[in-house]
Amino acid sequence: MAEEEQGGPRDLTSTVVRGVSLAGAGYLFAQTLNLAVYVVLARLIAPADFGAFAAATVLLGLTLLVTESGLASAVIQRRDSLEEAAATAVVATAASGLAMSLLLLAVSPLVGLFFHNGRIGALAAATSGTVFLRTVATVPDALLQRRFSFLRRLVIEPALVVAFGATAIALAALDLGAWALVIAQYVGYAVDALLAWLLAGWRPQLRLASYRMWRELVGYGRHVFVATAVLRVGDQVGAAIVGRQLGAAPLGQYRYAGRLAGTPFSMLLAGAAYVLFPAFSHIAREEQRLQAAFLRSLRWVCVVAFPFGLVLVPLGVPTAVLVFGHPWRSAGQAAAAMCLLPTGGMLASVVSEALKAIGQPRYLTRMHLVTSSLTAVAVLCLYPFGLTAAAAGVSIGAAGGGAFAIVLMSRVGGSPLRAMVAEVAPPASAAAIAAAALVPLELLVVRADSHGELLGLALLLLEAAAGAVLYLVALRLLAPQTGRELAAAARTGVRRVTGGRGRARAAAA
Repeated sequence: MAEEEQGGPRDLTSTVVRGVSLAGAGYLFAQTLNLAVYVVLARLIAPADFGAFAAATVLLGLTLLVTESGLASAVIQRRDSLEEAAATAVVATAASGLAMSLLLLAVSPLVGLFFHNGRIGALAAATSGTVFLRTVATVPDALLQRRFSFLRRLVIEPALVVAFGATAIALAALDLGAWALVIAQYVGYAVDALLAWLLAGWRPQLRLASYRMWRELVGYGRHVFVATAVLRVGDQVGAAIVGRQLGAAPLGQYRYAGRLAGTPFSMLLAGAAYVLFPAFSHIAREEQRLQAAFLRSLRWVCVVAFPFGLVLVPLGVPTAVLVFGHPWRSAGQAAAAMCLLPTGGMLASVVSEALKAIGQPRYLTRMHLVTSSLTAVAVLCLYPFGLTAAAAGVSIGAAGGGAFAIVLMSRVGGSPLRAMVAEVAPPASAAAIAAAALVPLELLVVRADSHGELLGLALLLLEAAAGAVLYLVALRLLAPQTGRELAAAARTGVRRVTGGRGRARAAAA
């Protein structure tokens, strides 16, 4: 731990590139496993049961945030007295986790009353203990991220998914419905906490914990806490409106739509933001270097996020039907309406990491308040027109929040607005062109979901490949330099893969 305080990586750029690749690959592996789990669960558990579980856990995200209170960010950003800071954070998060579990247990009947469903209240009470389990891993996770260690992405998260999935599928096969998800959540979080502590290789010296250090950590972390709390409330308000006004089954569809639309966002967040905060923190005092790194990060986030999001417009419905089954068609329609979630979320995320790194986390609250307010108001205004309209409110909030984040970065972080727009516009335009071309192809010609599963999935993959080619061609025309860099990166990746296979064959021979 002492060595860690003396300096950062020698070559930050290579560390970030390697980190994004490893974190993204690990998260992609975990999400592939997770998708397989939910494909099976979609055929074992009814939408209404998923909706009941989603309603029961509507407060979990906020209570988990309260227990962490921004302390993880404070530990990552800490430049001195790290051992004392980490020990203090362990005590604080454990105490608040226990308190919030008890509080959630106490208010669980109110959750049932809000959704007019006593079963949902019982499920809320049953899940309350997961708050404490989840917070146990907060500090070792922060230390792994601080060290640019990617064991969380490569080992811990896949193990959590396997533990959760195996338990949920086995219990769902016994017709336990939503209770299978409750029990599986406990198993997954227990595995997560155990592995986090084992792989962090650190044991807290609790005698070093102090009230003075807690105040210092909270002094930094409170801004992150408040900002994230606002964002989480905005996320849960949409689910609460859908669940209360439209019912448990539409809420289950809404959650699955969020899974389809949010997976690209989560994957990018895992592969980029997980690395960017500690990386930006290392160069926060070198203004020119930080600005250049921020603009590069913004560019590549947009290059990936826009096509992943907008492809849901033509392919969201057939994807949901072919992957999860015909009962989930409404989830596909809602996912298409949420198509701006990946891009808007990632724009806000990259700006958030930069603001935290330069010691300006207080502006995050303003940024997330815009996103949450827009989302809540839009969903509230649109839900009378149905689930898909309510889901469109998520896109409105994400797009508005992302745009505001860019403006805020120009005013607070010093990045020129014109330079940021120049990074965002080409991938946005290229992705829109590709998505627009795929809409008539899917609706009038292919209609992938009208075929059998295997043929439909094959057609869906061909459409996605055609969209990718269209996107890359358009991007090359609109941003030649970015197109060349992307092509060079692809060639490098192919050479590494083929070179690695060649070396393996030679060694085997």
